[in-house]
Amino acid sequence: MIDKRCFAVLDAINKECQNSNYKVFSVEDLLLSIPAHLGVDNSAFFECINTLCDHEYISVKYQDDLEICLCPLTKGRLVFENKLDEEIEKARLNKKYFIYSFLGALIGGIIAAIIYLIITLTVGGYVK
Repeated sequence: MIDKRCFAVLDAINKECQNSNYKVFSVEDLLLSIPAHLGVDNSAFFECINTLCDHEYISVKYQDDLEICLCPLTKGRLVFENKLDEEIEKARLNKKYFIYSFLGALIGGIIAAIIYLIITLTVGGYVK
């Protein structure tokens, strides 16, 4: 399973590689583009690179301690597009639930008021 650090590394790679060609990166530059709160250092970075490579998100052609030559694969690019689509669909679903809940409560209130009105008119006074 891919964790948040690996997704952050993949996101940094995708932002730098706009096309599907191999590109040489400085490891230091990639580390600077990853959010600091994730705590990605050199060893964690290379672990993430190996994990992404094993899961076929990226392809690495050359790697040493200072530079790395890689390119994101189709699967690596689609991860973020699918995630965005899921978030949009979730927002639409939440909006539908809100509308259905509101309409249900409104109709329930109207029905309760009509029942109360019918009872009051048939009994001839206020129900206590």
